[in-house]
Amino acid sequence: MVNLKDQIVDGVTRLSRDEQQFISGLRRIARIGKFIAPAYGHRRQLRMLEEAIEQNHPAVQLVRRILDECNESCVRCLTRLFVEHSWEGYRRRRRLREKLGHGVPSFIVISPLAACNLHCSGCYAGAYGDREPHLTTSDIERLIEEVRQWGCRFITISGGEPTMFWRRIPGEKRGLRDVFRTYDDMMFLMYTNGTLIDDEIAAEVAELGNISPAISLEGFGEDTDARRGEGVFDRVVGAMERLREHRALFGASVTYTSRNWETVTSDEFVEMLIDYGCMYAWYFMYIPVGRDPDLSLMVTPEQRRQVALTTWRWLTSRPIFVADFWNSGPLTRGCIAAGSADGYLHVTHRGDICPCVFMMYSDHNLHETDSETPLMDAIEGQLFRRIREGQETKQNNPLAPCQIVDHPEVLKQAVETSGARDTQQGQKILTELHEEVMQRAQQWREISAQLWTQSGIYRGFADLYSDDGWLRPG
Repeated sequence: MVNLKDQIVDGVTRLSRDEQQFISGLRRIARIGKFIAPAYGHRRQLRMLEEAIEQNHPAVQLVRRILDECNESCVRCLTRLFVEHSWEGYRRRRRLREKLGHGVPSFIVISPLAACNLHCSGCYAGAYGDREPHLTTSDIERLIEEVRQWGCRFITISGGEPTMFWRRIPGEKRGLRDVFRTYDDMMFLMYTNGTLIDDEIAAEVAELGNISPAISLEGFGEDTDARRGEGVFDRVVGAMERLREHRALFGASVTYTSRNWETVTSDEFVEMLIDYGCMYAWYFMYIPVGRDPDLSLMVTPEQRRQVALTTWRWLTSRPIFVADFWNSGPLTRGCIAAGSADGYLHVTHRGDICPCVFMMYSDHNLHETDSETPLMDAIEGQLFRRIREGQETKQNNPLAPCQIVDHPEVLKQAVETSGARDTQQGQKILTELHEEVMQRAQQWREISAQLWTQSGIYRGFADLYSDDGWLRPG
């Protein structure tokens, strides 16, 4: 088994740049992978890879881009993530599911701090303020050690602005880079505004290989500077240029709103990301959470439909991985919040363990327990259980999976019946904004049901959604 895993990692890392040898090598890796793939879904992915090779799919072009533009350390870490986290780790999580009677997340998001060097309008994290507490390296390592027991080899770092903690966490001698170096068999995704990525950080990111910055953009210069501050776009471009020069693996994080959705779904924008060296782009719909939400920034149901169609088209036509945290629900069988099977959860800078980055409610805190398994305690707690029950009873269309904006009545009931606290102390999403969000949710459920069952775009998912309760893709 170990030998086969090593063969795949070494095989990808050493793939030839020669066209015929490159294709031949990919085919060989797909064949070897079938011997260690632990489940039907993984073998399905390998069959899709074989089909992609035959069709010269953009996904194959993306693999070539990664090999050409990233250093060997990055390529090796990324490949090891798929083999050890997605495959080998899956086996461990499956055994835990059988033992515990419920699923286990495949990753977590940690927000070590709330502080940021920017003050972007509408940012959910910005409402916390710069005087908030933060997590220590010991806190972060405590979390990492627990998820490693699940077979997890992937962690997302958010904020605030995590690069403020890159070299040193206040009051300590170590910083985030030291944590990444300690856990060199794991892969970390770091959401960042990019403005603090100097040449030294870019070089260290590339040398480590196991950390990939996802840099925030709102569009071109005018849109980005309008939300993030004058001159930010140029600083972001500079960060991307430095990362590319050092052959690091990086991508973009895009928040789309009612004001910029057309810009960030233009072909010119995605081509710009590719030209700057982005290997992936995460799209996030503006969600009116936090202390000072602006409902006018939320896209309409029809605008959301247009974004869904565009990001899906890019995924199948551009050499860049594009995923929309809401509209790419078919790829994950819907909502992945609340520690659902192969889903995730979020730990805030205060230690609050929340079902999702955007579900800012909690009934467990890292600092209020001596338990060796604080994350599992939260997963088995009332709030997370209520959220997962809502997934089972309300989720029949993976294009409308979210209990914040697609089924807000479920989230409201889960919070009220579990006694969870509002970690923002004054959110309006379940009070003043609830009725209007409910109206939008109903409109989207109607639009998304038609999109899922009648458009024909998603018919390739028929075998994944044949279970009772799911609408059949058309």
